[in-house]
Order: sequence, then C-alpha cells, then structure tokens
Amino acid sequence: MNKIKQLEIKKLMKELDFIESDFTYKSEIVNEADSNFIKSVNNLLEQHPLLKDVFDKKINNKIDNIFQIRSEDLKDKIEAINESYQEDSIGEEVIVEKVIDKRVRKLYREIAKITHPDIIDNKKLNDLYIKATHYYNNNDITGTYSICDDLDIIYEPDDSDNQLISDKIKDIKGKITFIESTMTWNWYHSTDETEKEQLVLRYIKNQLDN
Repeated sequence: MNKIKQLEIKKLMKELDFIESDFTYKSEIVNEADSNFIKSVNNLLEQHPLLKDVFDKKINNKIDNIFQIRSEDLKDKIEAINESYQEDSIGEEVIVEKVIDKRVRKLYREIAKITHPDIIDNKKLNDLYIKATHYYNNNDITGTYSICDDLDIIYEPDDSDNQLISDKIKDIKGKITFIESTMTWNWYHSTDETEKEQLVLRYIKNQLDN
C-alpha cells in the first residue's frame, strides 16, 4: 500500500476516534441529565394534580401495553424455538460458528502476544487486550486497527476499508445529531428557566398525545 493510502487511513482512523469520543461524551451528558429532567417533569406535575392524574394514567397504560407486547413476543419466540427443536434430529447438536475476518484474527494474535495478562503484567496493555478481545468478538476491523495504532503494529488495510470507516463515521455523526435534538439535551444546555419549563411542558404534551 502506498504512502498516500496509508495516510488516508490514518486520517480517517483519527477522525473516527474523535467522533467516537464525542459520541461517548454527549451520551454521558444526556444519561446524567435525564434523571434531572424527569425530576423537573415530576415537580411540575406535582404543582398540577389534575394534569398529574391524567399523565400517570397515560403512562401506566403505555407500560401495560409494553408488557403485553413483550409477553406475546416472548411466547412467539418460545414457540419458534420449540418448533425448531422438533424439526432437528434428536441428540444432534447444531453449532453455528462465527466467521471472523482473517485480518481481525491475524492482528488479534499479534496484539495478544504483547498484551495478554498471562504474558505481561501491565494494566494499560492488559486493558488494550480486553478492548481487542471485544473487537475480535464483534469482528470489528476498524476497532482492531485502532489497537494496532496504539501498539505500533503494522497492518495493511484493504481499499474497501476507507468506505467502511467513512460509513462508521457517518453513522456515529447521525447518532450525535439525534442526541443534540433531544429535549434532554436542549433542556440541559438552556440557561433560560422559562425555556426549560416550556421543554418540560412539551415533553408532557408529547407523552399525552402519543
């Protein structure tokens, strides 16, 4: 692979690393803000008992519907498993082997040689081994590349990897855009108390309308 293509891959990998960090950071903000947002919803409902009564009934009905759907779905899955079991030969074990990309397998072995806890007692390297194992189990070539970059392990990406990494970046950017569109995100970043209350009211309205 020529130097230009290697640099393109390196550039994309750095962009992917930044986007993944940004997604993790913003996801954590929303996860922590969610509880405070819901507290604000409950506080407002407590101030309006009639609205709270209507809201609680609506939410309880939604929960009942969810449990019913899940119960029916579980029943269907059990029936499907039973039918599948009856169709298989008695005593015959069916084994589905996960197909791992040969590049992931090869690089994982290289990573394990210098990071496996049985070989080296180093927390940073052992943590990289755990991450590499996760990427291996998920057949994640880009994640495996990132570990190789950390360990200065040379690898030869395919031409198709550029598109693969670009698609992954695009997918994560889409998730970030969604996070930034949520009421929790906007509520958390608002410094205007009136605007915060309007967002809470909009949330309540949406729950009642759906």
